[in-house]
Amino acid sequence: MKEMTPKERALAFFRHEPTDALPTDDGIFVLFNPETYAERPPHTTGGTDWFGVQWKYEASVDAIAPDHTQDPILEDICDWREVVKFPDLDAWDWSRVEEIDHISEIDRENKVFEMMFVNGPFERLHMLMGFENALCALLTDPEEVEAFLNAFMEWKLRLMEKVIEIYKPDVLMFHDDWGTQNNMFFSPDIWRELIKPQIKKAVDRCHELGVLFDMHSCGKMEEIVPEFVELGIDAWQGMEINDIPKLKKLTGMNLGYHVTPDYQKYQTDALAGLVTEEDVRKAVREVFYKTAEGYCYFPMFLPFGGWTTDVMIDEIAKCGKTVYQDK
Repeated sequence: MKEMTPKERALAFFRHEPTDALPTDDGIFVLFNPETYAERPPHTTGGTDWFGVQWKYEASVDAIAPDHTQDPILEDICDWREVVKFPDLDAWDWSRVEEIDHISEIDRENKVFEMMFVNGPFERLHMLMGFENALCALLTDPEEVEAFLNAFMEWKLRLMEKVIEIYKPDVLMFHDDWGTQNNMFFSPDIWRELIKPQIKKAVDRCHELGVLFDMHSCGKMEEIVPEFVELGIDAWQGMEINDIPKLKKLTGMNLGYHVTPDYQKYQTDALAGLVTEEDVRKAVREVFYKTAEGYCYFPMFLPFGGWTTDVMIDEIAKCGKTVYQDK
């Protein structure tokens, strides 16, 4: 196989094609949290989004989240038609994209341009209702949840069309978190009934617009990942708390795994003084070679933190240069 550029490796990953070496962040530029439109407030300050949800900056995790000290906008899902106001996309000032997000500075020649597209169907539901109310609504009023999500996704797809027209990304990183490190927030059957059909709409429209689809969803969700293939998802931006080698055997060359290493394990052991640098390197190598087998693997190093992160990045970079040499 001829030597590929970093951009070629990244594109091949999303297209489920073999690569000469491991795809790395050198081949991709990610626009995190575009700020021209108000789907989410600025990352470092918080504020109010265009649905009226108040967000608060959390220094402990260097991120913003809905302010749980505020009353929810929507207390009863049955009232969504009267309470929820969908933003008028045509009334929004899109002329400031360059001024705010500087998209002309993106090196499109040498990097795949991936754009974050936050607040998918479940995320927007719990942002409006509060987490507990949203989870209860899934059980008590599934018909109303479905009606709201249908209306929301109709609006969300119009936003997708506008964003792709203006920003022109190669890949859309569609956000909708579905679990904790132990399990999903809801049963797989509830996901199949209420969430899965909405994701299918997003994938299909994204592909119709000529853009690849990277499904960002944190949490442990091994039971549903094989179904990402039938949805047409190009890559899953997940976490290695899931058994990625097992899942790759099930999905083959039909799904890319854009996943983060198990940071908590390495960082916790390091803080407790239980591991040395060589211990971390050895553990990373063992996981890496199992996970990289069969291509369709692109490790993503977020969030950063602690000396173990630098060690992981360095070790995987070394392994990544040679892992596919004999293929």
